[in-house]
Amino acid sequence: MLILRVGQTSICGGNDAQLLRKHGISSEHTETGRDSLEFLRLYDYDLVLMDLDLPDMPGHEAIRLARAAGLATPSIVLASNASPQVKVKALDQGADDFVTTPCHPDELLARVRAVVRRSQGHSNSVLRLGPVELSLDRHEVRVNGLKLAVSRREFGVLELLFLKQGVILNKNAFLNHLYTGMEEPEMKTIDVIICRLRKKLATAGVPTLIDTVWGCGYILREPQIMTEAQTAPTAAVLAQAAATQAFLAAFPGHSQAA
Repeated sequence: MLILRVGQTSICGGNDAQLLRKHGISSEHTETGRDSLEFLRLYDYDLVLMDLDLPDMPGHEAIRLARAAGLATPSIVLASNASPQVKVKALDQGADDFVTTPCHPDELLARVRAVVRRSQGHSNSVLRLGPVELSLDRHEVRVNGLKLAVSRREFGVLELLFLKQGVILNKNAFLNHLYTGMEEPEMKTIDVIICRLRKKLATAGVPTLIDTVWGCGYILREPQIMTEAQTAPTAAVLAQAAATQAFLAAFPGHSQAA
């Protein structure tokens, strides 16, 4: 998940970026409303955390301008003190939530997850497709009820795919979701992560969850569930596993970094 943090106030009385990073959320920062509009035009964020009091304009005015420009990124407004009238104005002008700061980290993270998943049409924090479950709050992936061990980057890739089910996602979408502007990963890093995920999912019995749309990107498909009678690997599965091994062997450094 990638968040744009706008303002200077500490949300939970500490290092906001460190708190978010600890829970698998990358963030970029700017201080003014006008700069935030430029960031939103250039990059695809999952959420904006916007101070009410900004140096150049109120936070709700920045959100109003964003909505007027057709920028639909969900937003949460933050303020240490605000009247009911100000909160109503912020919500009416396009904010998705309003949080009084400082607040408990668990409350903030829960609100972030709720706003993001609702913005993608999901009402529950556990997203499902076939036998695969992805828990946004626990950062877990389960297949047929059994936990699947995945890295932080691998979870991030699945998180984006599950949030945007039915949408073909190109590599830039994954790079924007996983990395901040200060990081400069190569495009093939996404291929490596996808290869590793496919291998783990195939081992767990769902080899067809992530599909490649050639020339476009990746998409989630309803997985074909392997029964006990199908435990012997098919030729297609063996070929895919061999291709995965060859790809990872060709880029050993990326395999470790992912």
